Amino acid sequence: MALTNDILMRVCISHFLSAWNSRIFEYSAVLFLASIFPGTLLPPSVYALWRALSAMFLAPAMGRQVDRTNRLVVVRRSIVFQRAAVACSCALFVAMILLNAGAASTSMLIKAGFIAILSAFACVEKLASIMNTVSVERDWVVVIAGSSSEDLQRLNSIMRRIDLFCKMAGPLAISFLIGFTVLGSVWALLFLNVVSVFVEYFTIARVYKLVPALATRTAGIERDEVSDVQGVGLLASDNDDGTISPTPASPLSTYIHHDLFLPSFALSFLYFTVLNFGGQFVAYLLAVGYSPSVIGVLRTVSVLFELSATWAAPILMKNIGAVRGGMWFINWQAICCIAAAVAIYHSGSPSADDVPAESTDKFLFVFASKATAALVFAVVCSRVGLWGFDLCAQFLIQEGVEAESRTAFSSVESSFQNFFELLSFASTIIFDKPAVFAVPALLSTNSVVVAAILFAVYARRVRKHLLHLPSMSGFFGRKATTVAQETVIRQELNDEV
Repeated sequence: MALTNDILMRVCISHFLSAWNSRIFEYSAVLFLASIFPGTLLPPSVYALWRALSAMFLAPAMGRQVDRTNRLVVVRRSIVFQRAAVACSCALFVAMILLNAGAASTSMLIKAGFIAILSAFACVEKLASIMNTVSVERDWVVVIAGSSSEDLQRLNSIMRRIDLFCKMAGPLAISFLIGFTVLGSVWALLFLNVVSVFVEYFTIARVYKLVPALATRTAGIERDEVSDVQGVGLLASDNDDGTISPTPASPLSTYIHHDLFLPSFALSFLYFTVLNFGGQFVAYLLAVGYSPSVIGVLRTVSVLFELSATWAAPILMKNIGAVRGGMWFINWQAICCIAAAVAIYHSGSPSADDVPAESTDKFLFVFASKATAALVFAVVCSRVGLWGFDLCAQFLIQEGVEAESRTAFSSVESSFQNFFELLSFASTIIFDKPAVFAVPALLSTNSVVVAAILFAVYARRVRKHLLHLPSMSGFFGRKATTVAQETVIRQELNDEV
């Protein structure tokens, strides 16, 4: 069916509320922990590590729930569990602030207990978020778009813009609120979650009713159930005529042997990074003297750059194809990350003591050194490459993965993404001092370079060549490989396999 404005509006409302609450909680949890345990990257890193561990091991189980459960039921469950986990976390943050849990006089056992309980709630929130993401972004949008590639690209771009707007506006708002009152910001977060859950719950139900195709399932459910019973790997069963025929592979085997494994795995590698405005980089900036409000502004600038990718990527995909567009974006990100690693290496590992007290109140131009300014600039510029590549890779996966394998593929992909994210958290647990932050930054740069190499291998396989030097008329005259042509090439490769 056609993508009507009514359907689009309700999908956007539901996705906005989900992304808004998720982004605010993800960002504010780091700031809360940093304010309770100042001067160290360890508590935020441990918290994030357990969150990523749960996702890495349990994401396939979330994918099976998406496969086997009614689409509306599974999304509603994800909404309720996600909001409940955030509410419980907020209650615990209030207790930690009131009890001054980060004080030197507080025993390590009590501190560890608080972090352990917070991490448990974070695991529930993360798993519910994965269930929602796999269900809506990798399943619902494809069904809603139907056979229209243009509608699918439009939905992908709009949902990414919503994600990035929430990533920009939500943390900026909470950063300024924390600057006035940490305890008040916790209560505000709790209130937002409680109010929005009801709107999300009923809005997504309306989308389900407006799109009858969402009520149907493919034969992939039965095949997935057989795979669970018979074990992992490519199996065989007896036919009536005595011959042996293969049974469906496990989700992991399906993922690894799929033609789109390389672009998906390359995208997963990008999750091993501290060169973003996530928890580790924010904790580093706080440790070297940046105020939460300044970090909020810098993060906003970063998101504005990211938003530009949601307009640039569809234009590039339309004119030069998703594969070649992905090459452009991933190489740009690699160049920027290399520049960031060089900048942080030459920054001299500044500490908060190096920054004059009065300079921390300046609005935007608070840099410990020129090298630190170059670091922030390179990180901001790299985000264009990341999100542009994300959109290109996601389009390739949505178009190329069969409907019966979609959720299994996405859940295993999510596990790998969380595995690499876990490695990034482990890097700042091992190197938890701001003075050695250059080591995690270098590891992150290497991860981006590896991702670029993996995608180059895939591009070489699909396009039969790697370097392409067209004339300008080739770019605007559509002589380059288009999205439709790439789809035909991928189909031919699948037929060969």
